[in-house]
Amino acid sequence: MFSPQTSHLDLTDRLQWGRLICSPLSLGTWSLLQPAGEQNHAPQLCWLDTNRLACVWMAGGGEGTAGMSIYLSVLKAGSRSWSAARRISQDRTRSEQNPLLFVTDAGRIQLIHTAQDVRDLTQPHVDLNSSFSMQWTAVLRQQSTGLNRMRWGRCQQVLEGFAFCRHPPYKRDDRKYLLPIYRSLEAGGAFGEDYSEVLLLDEDGSYTGECCRVPESTGRIHGTIVRSADGSSLLQFFRSRLADAIYRSVGSLDGQEWSVPEPIGLPNNNSSIQVCRLNSGRLAMAFNRFSLNSADTAQQVWGQAYWPRTRWPLTVALSDDDGNTWPWARDVDSGDGFCGDQNWHLNGQLAYPSLIEGQPGELHLAYSWGGRTAIRYVCLREHEITGSSAINL
Repeated sequence: MFSPQTSHLDLTDRLQWGRLICSPLSLGTWSLLQPAGEQNHAPQLCWLDTNRLACVWMAGGGEGTAGMSIYLSVLKAGSRSWSAARRISQDRTRSEQNPLLFVTDAGRIQLIHTAQDVRDLTQPHVDLNSSFSMQWTAVLRQQSTGLNRMRWGRCQQVLEGFAFCRHPPYKRDDRKYLLPIYRSLEAGGAFGEDYSEVLLLDEDGSYTGECCRVPESTGRIHGTIVRSADGSSLLQFFRSRLADAIYRSVGSLDGQEWSVPEPIGLPNNNSSIQVCRLNSGRLAMAFNRFSLNSADTAQQVWGQAYWPRTRWPLTVALSDDDGNTWPWARDVDSGDGFCGDQNWHLNGQLAYPSLIEGQPGELHLAYSWGGRTAIRYVCLREHEITGSSAINL
């Protein structure tokens, strides 16, 4: 018997890091950004201007280890590839994580990220069975650069005390910013005691000293803020430490008052999400379409944390009623396709998505791919999620 394996066309050697690819067998235009370490995680996308799309992420030996640093890659108009990854954070003695970028009206690029103590044999771990620790020692650091020269100034601490961030700030009408953060407590064990706050930043991105706690937000973190469809309020969506559902809080336009977060009709696996408002008026949500079974969560209480470790599929869903319902959804990536109890662990995790819009109806997505092997970028269109041939504007 013959085998087609001996006569196929092998395209493997034609793949290059950062190269934009389009194929009839995969969704949209995509690329794998050049890895900058053994682990590559927590990307954030940001438009520097109309001709440059930036992606920052953390890379190194692993969370909580020295040398975990922030890297930057840029895709320029007309380019066929993302640029090589460049380290832009400044402290190799700490674990630098969860970066975010935004551009101020004055034309400064602001980078904010966390920097935490590293693990060693003399420091206690949160959980001997967990790879995570020392998160409660993290501080927020900030540095900036001009749009053209890309020479970063010295990093500074954003605020006194310990805090963690994940998502870029929301810009208010007065050009000040609302930065969602969360607090991790050593007493939280597996981080179940984490809770959310919102910082007010000046027009230049510096902290004003004003901070608002989201009420009863224990276990609901990684807030991502958008404006409501009618413009009368703000919406903040959260990851859940109970791995049950995505939660939503409604806030005042100044960001100083928030309702108690309530679950919406999308699952959550205790992993990061991100939402954005599209030109069409819809909300777009990037998340892992997985949660623990209701039977597993029946006895859960806030303050606990559960880690199902299943971070797939990576899905984008759309809502036209501020997140009450999500009638359109599409799995962008299902991983390696392994399933079943015996090889479930082989499916590479797809996690921590960043989602922004470029041209109207064009979505740009980045996430950690293949168990943090690299950052994967995908560009797709809104109608590829709704299944229609065009977008109704």
